[in-house]
Amino acid sequence: MRLTLIALAVSVTLVGCGGGGDGGEDSSQNPGAGTATALTSANYVAVAQEALSASAFLLDAGSFVLGAQVTDPGVLVRFGQAQLLKLPGRTASGSVAAVGAVQNYTEPCNGGGSLTVAENDANGNQEVDPGDSLSLTANNCAFEGQVLNGQLSVTLSAVTGLPGETASWSVAGVLRFRNLTAQSGADRMVANGDMSLNASASGSYDESIALSTASFAVASTFGGVQSNQTLTNYDTSLQVRNATWTTAARGTLTSTALNAGSVAIETPTPFARSANQSYAAIGQAVMSGAAGSRVRVTALSAATVKIELDADGNGVYETSVDKPWSDIL
Repeated sequence: MRLTLIALAVSVTLVGCGGGGDGGEDSSQNPGAGTATALTSANYVAVAQEALSASAFLLDAGSFVLGAQVTDPGVLVRFGQAQLLKLPGRTASGSVAAVGAVQNYTEPCNGGGSLTVAENDANGNQEVDPGDSLSLTANNCAFEGQVLNGQLSVTLSAVTGLPGETASWSVAGVLRFRNLTAQSGADRMVANGDMSLNASASGSYDESIALSTASFAVASTFGGVQSNQTLTNYDTSLQVRNATWTTAARGTLTSTALNAGSVAIETPTPFARSANQSYAAIGQAVMSGAAGSRVRVTALSAATVKIELDADGNGVYETSVDKPWSDIL
């Protein structure tokens, strides 16, 4: 199994059903971090689940944090990753243009809709260079069973090799989401914020990706229920080495699931799973809330996780429960 982003780099094909969705802008804004949430026996399991799920959608490479498939806002991040990895190939195959000239064109999306593309080969040399950029407007564009509308811009900061064409490569750049919306039926997700991405590979099982953001917000409607998540000063990483997936994350999550409050997240022991496991067998995450309260999540095995609560912040975890990983993600 390879990272979803690598597979997209090899064959970035916009797939899924065509269909509706409006092309108008969304009024969703990026609200920033909220006040720290008090962690209690009433909410500590929900806090653990929300924090791990938030990390999963940010990096979502089909196997993030614990290996579960994440199908909510991750589609927006995967679309951005795909476009960054596709940019070097676009630039190399583009028509010769004057220095600084922008190439504008429209390309169809498999399954329906289109992408309006403004491509800037900054020095007009048809080579991949730092500073080359791409601006995309999705017009009812089908991607992974969702219909996308809104804007995404991609700017390269460094590149070696070509994803999907050379065995070793690395790509770094910035993704800027502006009301990029994914919709399936009545379910809808809107992303706003900037995200730095670094990805590299030197073989099928020697790959890595790192994402960081000062502030990234997703507003969602699922089953008629509205929710909002904002990640602040957040970074996360995934490494694949010798068929072992290792992940880590650090930053602040604010969510309506936490009554618009926030928790700080870190992974003192990165989560790790082998290729034949669906969830992490080792690893630990800690969520910190108001007044020193903490929730600790420890992988006991690839099937079971322990969730513990230190409600008064004295360093003693007085309440705990063991849960199947499948109940958490």
